[in-house]
Amino acid sequence: MSATPVLDSANNLPLPLDSYLFNPEQMFTVEKAQARLGARCMARFGFSYPHSAPLQPRRGSDAPTTRRDGRYGPQNATVMAKWGYHLEGGDVGTSSAPPRPQLSQQMTAALRGSSDMTQKFGPGGQVINGRTVPNHGCVGETVKELTGAVDGRVGDAQLAEDLKFGTLLNSQHDVRTRTVFAQWSQCMKGSGFSYPDPVAAMGDKKWSDTPMPTPHEIQVATADAKCRHKANLVGVWYIVDFAYQKQAIAENAAAMAQIKTALQAQVKAATAALNGDPLRQER
Repeated sequence: MSATPVLDSANNLPLPLDSYLFNPEQMFTVEKAQARLGARCMARFGFSYPHSAPLQPRRGSDAPTTRRDGRYGPQNATVMAKWGYHLEGGDVGTSSAPPRPQLSQQMTAALRGSSDMTQKFGPGGQVINGRTVPNHGCVGETVKELTGAVDGRVGDAQLAEDLKFGTLLNSQHDVRTRTVFAQWSQCMKGSGFSYPDPVAAMGDKKWSDTPMPTPHEIQVATADAKCRHKANLVGVWYIVDFAYQKQAIAENAAAMAQIKTALQAQVKAATAALNGDPLRQER
């Protein structure tokens, strides 16, 4: 990508790291499988361990579907004019999962492979209700089914996560981005607001003081959207970020190829586990 696009939003555009990180639907599938596999394993040992299905995270109407963060902050002027920097609908709280049962020593051993509360995981081997506890308990069995190893990592690979944040920081501090940030800041001053960059505006601690946006927050967000448009801030930030991500993948080509393969395998394993799970219900 060479020419700088003119953009108010990049949420519908791809980024190089997208295929190396779980998108919202993939992550939901894996978390749902993880919960149900754990409950099914515990049931084999005679324990009721409720599988609290993960809740779909609340996402704005313009949120990207190919990745789990918007990366450049709010990018919809209409939404910002109504909700400011709050999520659409305001801070309504989240539904809490059902409480976990009090764990006996046997339940702890079945769950983690050790009844020693000071030990995160154990080798298993205990016989409970006629069945032998697997290595790392039911947690380990579940992780192994999804990743191929009892000590595997469910979800985004560490390197992919590091590159996601590292490239974002690099793009924020790049001279091209800092130039449009300065233009944006000057524009904001024209509306009576003093912020060095849009990151500072959307991260203003005042916004978290109220469950719904205040008139002042709406004014700031409305000016923010106008100044983003005037400076083509998202267009510049996106193309700079795109280049850093592409470079990071090239510099870690072998490891990233393995990460992509592992991600696809994890989603495939989670889907298969859900399709074969007798506890499966349509959400």
